[in-house]
Order: sequence, then C-alpha cells, then structure tokens
Amino acid sequence: MKRTEPFYYLRLLSTVAIFVLMLLTHASAARAGDAGGKGVNVEAVEKRGVRIWTEKGCNSRYELGEVLNIRVKSRKSGYLTLFDLMPNGEVQILFPNKFQQDNYVEADSIYEIPASADPFRLKISPPRGLDQLLAVVTEEKKKLVREDFSFYSQNFPKLQDSKGEVIQQVQKGVEVIPKESWWAADSCSFSVGSSAAKPVDNQDDQEVDPEDESSQGKLDGRALVIGIDDYSNTRFKNMGRVYRFPSLQYSVKDARKMREVLKEDFREVRLMTDRDATYKGIREGIKNWLAGVEPGETAALYFSGHGAFQTDMDGDDEDGLDEVLVPHDYAEVEKFVVDDELNDWLTGLPAGKVVYIADSCHAGTSSKAVRTFTISEQAKSGTSGVLGDSIGGDLSESASLNTKGGSSKGLVALEASQPSQNAIEDEELKQGVFTHFLIEGLKGSADKDGDGRIAVEELFSFSKQNVLDYTDNEQAPMCSGCDRVKLYLSVAK
Repeated sequence: MKRTEPFYYLRLLSTVAIFVLMLLTHASAARAGDAGGKGVNVEAVEKRGVRIWTEKGCNSRYELGEVLNIRVKSRKSGYLTLFDLMPNGEVQILFPNKFQQDNYVEADSIYEIPASADPFRLKISPPRGLDQLLAVVTEEKKKLVREDFSFYSQNFPKLQDSKGEVIQQVQKGVEVIPKESWWAADSCSFSVGSSAAKPVDNQDDQEVDPEDESSQGKLDGRALVIGIDDYSNTRFKNMGRVYRFPSLQYSVKDARKMREVLKEDFREVRLMTDRDATYKGIREGIKNWLAGVEPGETAALYFSGHGAFQTDMDGDDEDGLDEVLVPHDYAEVEKFVVDDELNDWLTGLPAGKVVYIADSCHAGTSSKAVRTFTISEQAKSGTSGVLGDSIGGDLSESASLNTKGGSSKGLVALEASQPSQNAIEDEELKQGVFTHFLIEGLKGSADKDGDGRIAVEELFSFSKQNVLDYTDNEQAPMCSGCDRVKLYLSVAK
C-alpha cells in the first residue's frame, strides 16, 4: 500500500521492534440484531469494478490462531476503505489504518493487507461465526460512515455502530455519489472456527462427490454446471428497445447430462438449474463454491442458456458491446452476468487451471430454437456492425494478467459458436448440438491418441468437426486457449 512516510514506519519497526498482533474478532458481548455469528446483506452494496479475496479463498474456514492475508484489486484508481464485519456484531476498519493512512490505490494493481513490510499481521481469534470483509473504492475521497476515524486513536479504528447500521450508512454514502464519478464495492466472507457457509440450493439439483481426496481416477477440482430453460418473464428493455427471452427446451437436460459425465472425472460436481440459477446464485456458485478448489487443481464452469449483449460500459471491447450470460431472474433484478465480471470471478479462482464451457450465443435472432435473445438489426446499428468478440476470448486473453499474486493461470474457454453465429437446440437430438457432441466426446469418442484421457484440445477438435457436419457449417464452435494450455477433462480409470 502507498504510505506518506514509508521510511518512518521502517525506522519505527527497526528501532522499537514492535510487532502488532491484530485480533480480527473480540470476545465482547454481541449486539442485538447483529450477534450470533450471522452475516448481514453486504451484497446490497456491491458494484463491479473491484475484487477482494483472501489467501485461502472466500467462503473458506479459518481456525482460531490462523493468520489471514487479504488481497484487493481495483479496475480504476481511487480511495479504498476496507471494513471488517465481525461475528460479534462489531465493525472495524482494516484499511486505512494507523500504519497505512494513505488509502489511495492504483488501478489494476494487487494490494496485500498486510503488506510484507508492515509491522503487523492479522490473526483469527474468538468468537466463532461468519466474518465478512467489504472493500469500497471511490474515485474521489469519500466519507462513507458517520464516524470520523481519521485521527487513528486505535491502530485499526473500531466503529460504534453495529454492522447492520454501518452497511446502511455505506449504502447511503454511495447513493449520493454523482453518476459521473466512479465507485465499486465487493465482499468476501469466511467462517471462523466452524464449517464454511455454502449457498443453499435445491438438493435434487446438487451433487457433491464425497470420495476421499486420495481416491484414484478423479481429477482434483470442482465443476459447476448451470442450465436454464425457464425465462418465464421474457420482456425486458435493452439499449432503448423492448425484447424478449423465449424459454428454452433442452438447457436443463443438457446440464443434467453434463453433470453425469463430469461426475465420472471430477471429485466434486454441483448442478444449478432454473430458479436456483439467479444472478446471485451464479455469482455465489463461482465466487464461493467453485472458489473452494485448491491451488493447482482444476475448476470447470459449464453454462447452458441464453446469451446476449449490452452496450460496453468501460470501453474494453472493440465491437462496443459487452457479451453477457442471462440468469433466470434477469427481468426481476435487471442484471446480466457480464463478461468483465465473469473474467474477474474466474481468473480470481485459486485453481491452477480453469475451463469455461458455454452452450449459448450472442448473435441475436428471432428463432426460439437458438440460445440468444430476440433482437432487431436496428439495435446493432449503434455498434461497429461486426460482433468480433467473445466471452471466452476475453477470458483467455487476460488469464495471465488477472491472476492472484501475478502468477500465470491456465484458462481454456470452449464456446458453442462464433460471435456472429447461433447456438442451436435440435429437436431430433433433444439437446443443444454443441453439448451433445461434447458429452459424446467426454465419454471416450474424443480420445484421439488412445491414451485413456480426454485433453481439452481433443474434445474441441472432436466436437467442432461433428457440430460443423451436423449443422451444415452453420455453427462453428470456438476454443480460446486450446493452443496454450494442456488440460485434461477426463482421466484414465
């Protein structure tokens, strides 16, 4: 972190030899309404553009006495405030603090709290329960809570208000920020001395393989499988026009079949369909559950459902559009899963290798048999006219840049079609064409070299050729990263 007087702190450390042991939680009496280790709705404040995580990953479990390391990365430069909402209902400010009073952070830089030269560390102490971290970055220096803690009478200022009250104050604080002024917020939760919280899901749609970590014939890692047929509220406005999302026929079926084949090779597989595949559900599934993979393991995300696009909000897409995935509840919450935030979520996973598979498209059509939304040609007139981008291309291109600790990550993205093509559901197959041949390949047909394993490049080669043949070259799958990453999706049994 930037400091106004860096040499002063180094001199203080060497001459006085202080070592501050920061206690994250305290054994004082819990406050009514915020006590008992329960969390508050920090997601109500969140806005994409900043990412916070811990060394073990969000939704991890920390034992008493364990050391906590926090990392924050902001898409734009600004002023960072880091709140710690503790299990006993109290709130303290982890950043800025007495040792790091300058809270300005540079864009696209990973900041560690504590930094290696800081004279303190963060150590877990009682009580047990859910601890929530909230990072807020504002373009201009902004007072987010009613209390003035800038005099730093404590090393890490403790607020007088409860965590519920603090969240309300932060919400009000960002609501008055002018539209032309940028801000962002993100949260990360972990459990203290108890089982990590897991997103609630329909038990029929959730499968976790309980086999021991030492079992043979399984890939080390997790796979999250998402399928959405039900887009019951289909009317919505986008780019000034009214459109609709037709409900699909086979996305859920595709997802269930994909789960069954991935269960043969991944130790843990989770299925999320229809009403569970909300924006919040997808976000938590990736940031919390999928983030439970260990460093060096493989994380897989499969999505079958509608794709769409919206006007590019930050100018990083050449075609002027953000590619998006459509959650079940889009018409209600008016939130897409945007390519930029999906990039942040996936490249932020602790996994050594990540594979993203999408049987959806963004081209726009009037047909109910494809996985994109109804759109007129006039709606494309405000863009370059050429949809030359894809979610997978964005992910793979930035994978080596947006990883924790600056290390390289192997990320491969398999997508059903080119940006200007459709992803077809077929009545005869009663499946998405792309998913049908992916599953056939994973069952063994794609094992070109006969070694008993299915490499991602083998799977792509097999599925692409078969999709092209089946659709008379109307649909051409694409792979980003296949030429750079050696990744297996099936192992010898």
